[in-house]
Parts: sequence; structure tokens; C-alpha cells
Amino acid sequence: MILGEVNQRIRNQNLDTMTTAAVVAYYSQESVARVSYAGHPPILYRRVTDTAWTFAKPPNRERKKGSHPLNIPLAVASNTLYGQLTLPLAAGDQLFVYTDGIMDAPDAKGESFGLARLKEVLDANANGSLCELKSSVLKALHQYAGEKLIHDDITMIALEIC
Repeated sequence: MILGEVNQRIRNQNLDTMTTAAVVAYYSQESVARVSYAGHPPILYRRVTDTAWTFAKPPNRERKKGSHPLNIPLAVASNTLYGQLTLPLAAGDQLFVYTDGIMDAPDAKGESFGLARLKEVLDANANGSLCELKSSVLKALHQYAGEKLIHDDITMIALEIC
């Protein structure tokens, strides 16, 4: 599964485009998911035994002076290196992948919904179905940002390991 997004920003009246991606590959014979990030927000996972969701932190983004850039958006630098995170998963474990339009959704004051609020919504609905989980996120976004979410795309994928 690849979840990517093109972010467009206008600077000095020139259109700059930035593409982020989260690549998630599940290997059933090994019972692991391997995740790579290209400037994308971290996915969340919840083990069947947990009551709370956890951020799958991208591999270390710090780099030493003169070394290749790490995990930055696609096509920003041709010498970028992309790390890979391995998540052991078992039957019943869940993953939640989303675009930054969720965390960047602004309220009337222009403050972003944020990662902490997203995690709170997921934690509060951890026992529901995946459909109910996604509906709860959308409902929370609408309550926070108002009825119109036109700032960016809102994309999410929730899945469970069988």
C-alpha cells in the first residue's frame, strides 16, 4: 500500500510542488509490516492487546553534516536515503495511514487539528470497527474545523491484520 500526497504551496508567485509518501508493505509469512516514509506523517498502529494507538516513528531523520538527506519528500534531492521501519504484527493488530490534511485541518482561529488530537480520537474509538473508527475521525474533524474541509485532501486507510 502506498499513500502519497502532492502538497502545493505558492512562494513568490511560483508554484512549488512537494510529494510525500508512506509505503507500507505487509509480509504475511514473516508477520511484519515494513514502512518507509518520504516526508509523510507517521502511521499509527494498535496491537490487539493494546487499548491505545502508537505512532510508528519514521527512522531517524537527523543527519550528519555532508551526508545524504534522510526521508524527505520525493524528488527534493536526488541523493536522498529512505530508511525502513519494521513492525512485527499479529492477527487483530491494526494500522491507520492518513494524509497531512487530517492533522493540518484548521479551526476558526487557524490552529491545526494536530497529531495529538488525532491519536485521542483513535484511542477513544479503539474498540469499534474500522468503519466506525474512520467515521469518528471524520466527525471529529468536522466538529473541529466546521462543516467544510477545503484546506487540503482528507485521506485515511484503516486496516486489520487477519
